[in-house]
Amino acid sequence: MRIMDKKQAEKRIKTLRKEVQKHIDLYHTKDTPEISDETYDALVRDLLDLENKFPEFKKESPTEKVGGKILEGFKKVKHSVPQWSYDNIFGFDELLAWQEKIKRFIEKEGLGKEKLEYIVELKIDGLKVVLTYENGKLVLGATRGDGEVGEDITENIKMIKNIPEKVSAKDTFVAIGEAWIKKSDLVKINKQREKENLPLYANPRNLAAGTLRQLDTSAVAKRDLQTFVYDIEFPEKTKDEKIKTHEEELIFLKKQGFYVNKDFRLCKSVEDIEKVYEAWAKKRDKEEYGIDGLVIKINSKKICEALGYTAKAPRFAVAYKFPAEEVTTKVLDINVQIGRTGALTPVAHLEPVRVAGSTVSRATLHNQDEIDRHDLRIGDTVIIRKAGDIIPEVVSVFKNLRTGKEKKFSIIEFAKKHDWEIVKEKVGHAGSRASNPDSAAWYIKDKKNAVIKREEMIHFVSKKGMNIVGLGDKIVEFLMDEGLVTERKDFFELKAGDIEGFEGFKEKSINNLLESIKESRKVVLSKFIYSLGIRHVGEETAELLAKRFRTFGKFQKAKFEELEQIEGVGEVVAKSIVDWFENKDNQIELKGLLPFLQIQKLENSGGNKFAGMTFVLTGTLANMSRDEAKKKIKDLGGKVANSVSKNTTYVVAGEDPGSKYNEAKKLGVEILNEDGFGKLLSSY
Repeated sequence: MRIMDKKQAEKRIKTLRKEVQKHIDLYHTKDTPEISDETYDALVRDLLDLENKFPEFKKESPTEKVGGKILEGFKKVKHSVPQWSYDNIFGFDELLAWQEKIKRFIEKEGLGKEKLEYIVELKIDGLKVVLTYENGKLVLGATRGDGEVGEDITENIKMIKNIPEKVSAKDTFVAIGEAWIKKSDLVKINKQREKENLPLYANPRNLAAGTLRQLDTSAVAKRDLQTFVYDIEFPEKTKDEKIKTHEEELIFLKKQGFYVNKDFRLCKSVEDIEKVYEAWAKKRDKEEYGIDGLVIKINSKKICEALGYTAKAPRFAVAYKFPAEEVTTKVLDINVQIGRTGALTPVAHLEPVRVAGSTVSRATLHNQDEIDRHDLRIGDTVIIRKAGDIIPEVVSVFKNLRTGKEKKFSIIEFAKKHDWEIVKEKVGHAGSRASNPDSAAWYIKDKKNAVIKREEMIHFVSKKGMNIVGLGDKIVEFLMDEGLVTERKDFFELKAGDIEGFEGFKEKSINNLLESIKESRKVVLSKFIYSLGIRHVGEETAELLAKRFRTFGKFQKAKFEELEQIEGVGEVVAKSIVDWFENKDNQIELKGLLPFLQIQKLENSGGNKFAGMTFVLTGTLANMSRDEAKKKIKDLGGKVANSVSKNTTYVVAGEDPGSKYNEAKKLGVEILNEDGFGKLLSSY
């Protein structure tokens, strides 16, 4: 999460407020939304987070208001009871936090004996309607407006068939519901409007709102508007003695002839709520009406009355939104992935954000042409989408939120920094490629570069290197091809949501992989040196270097002369090490990688009791792996060689020994079987 000082926060809050207010007016007043509800929610959430951290800037914020302005053409009407919107939550942890807050309040008010249960209703994505009844008759139908004043749309409301104009209850009351229109009707109406060259409705909610704001009631009558009513208020009483729970309220509304959505549920715990939530998150698209979450209300009216309201929302109810398929986040950096064929794909590194139920930190940018089309820059606030695709993509950029510090990205400049020669190519007939300066795809000219990078990454995570279990060659290649990993540090930034949904990646395997990555952060110095893939620095040399320098910082700063003098290193290896650290790309990559790691000194728990001894291993050992045997020898200060010579102290022979066994016999080198090797180890 980015950290802001007070001055930066104030500036960001002002620009966010302006953007949020713009979209409030488009949505509530003009019914011409430019962004999805999910994206709007994300913008508001960003604003609220900042306002909560810097409450001194919270005055006159759109987050404190309910709806939009009043259009000309409809009479203004003051509501007899204020109309509220709901605060949103976005996950089970936030649901738990809301419940804990409720419980604390209940205890404080001495209501601990009241039964805490919840009514869970579907949150219908329509237009809120406020219906006033006096002496059993509908006398007023209004929009929510700004919560205090709405638009008088009574005549249009009377065109809705499932709103009763007469009810049996003679009390004065206000029924509150949601007007909606079928998704199938939206398709039919838009087809007709397309023929007539009229603007299309963006979604069913947009169509319902536009219909209810028609000045010609006959036009409303032609459209099959529906309603679900979910709340009732009695403005002339402080409370209604007949209705003691929200469940009773819904039953009362149904008896009066209102359409109440049948899919409400009584839940006795937040765990029950979560089950309802998970079920509807999977099947919501099957309904003819839009559903964008659940509304959770405390069932007991006594508790509700005690909890009351904030400036804009009831404390006793909350909207539990479904996982957003579009959200806002910030582009922290742009990197480039090299595909198997050498194709270059820009990838945005994002401030981690939850989308479609998963936290992600990458988004594909497809190609330079897409970046240019969006005028996307590093540092921009963007909308990303994960609808149908596993890797999110950038939908659009909030240019109004720019600070002036954003940086343009050029794949040509990026390639120059890495000394890549790149060309534009297109797929021609029969799959052949031909150079084309206007094509979207850039390719690296030397295809070997892609292979080298792949091998570097595979070497880095290998058993002898960082030892990340679950990252075999094919998985590493896959992650690179998908743009999820472009350099070593990217392994440590992977989130479950980045790989969720890909074939072969189930919840358990993802959790195991992420746990292994987490464990690998704590790495022995010798293994980390080996993992870097410095030319001529193998496992043995890496251990020599670790023993000599003890810390990575000292090794990194080592001069050629110092390295050359180490026994077993020499001139060629020393030059290779110095060249590797002088390479600018390696310096940049190390700078990004090191903060993720805890590099441990090479342990030498057994002292130097094998000092001066050289061992050669051959055949299969029954009670330990060859790597375990090597470690035991090295922990005691010994060396392990690959070939037998007159300088070899012992050859350790397991089952089916190879030519090294015969060579040892020829040279008169002492041969130990596994038992003999075990006794030698235990004698020290």
